[in-house]
Amino acid sequence: MTTVVVFNKRYLVPRKVSAYGDKNLTNAFSGNTLPSKPLIPILIKNLKEANKFLKDGSFNYILINRYKDGQDKIGSPRDNETDMDPNSSSTFSFGAERTMIFKRPNFNFVKIPLKNGSVLAMKPQTNEFWYHEIPRENE
Repeated sequence: MTTVVVFNKRYLVPRKVSAYGDKNLTNAFSGNTLPSKPLIPILIKNLKEANKFLKDGSFNYILINRYKDGQDKIGSPRDNETDMDPNSSSTFSFGAERTMIFKRPNFNFVKIPLKNGSVLAMKPQTNEFWYHEIPRENE
């Protein structure tokens, strides 16, 4: 199981994580490095669909977080990894609806329902100023 380092303490990641993309791409976060596995047809199809929404560039890497139920979650990160292009962070949601919450100091939080089949694109300013999380939810 994957672990993360937060304030020099190691924790289990409360979800399953996998990465797919172009050869030799990796994602480094919280003391982990995830090398990409070769893209499979369903992911290639989704990348092509997502690339229609980009003005410049294209998606070439997918980090998959699998939440088995409402108890799996992701904390409040800002995607500030040095190996990640800040202009191209998007969320694809498949399966049960979950809620993404955006938080910023001295602001009210914003809740966005992620319905099955939805895509949420985050501009560079989003990760610069806002934290985002998918909290635990009652089923």
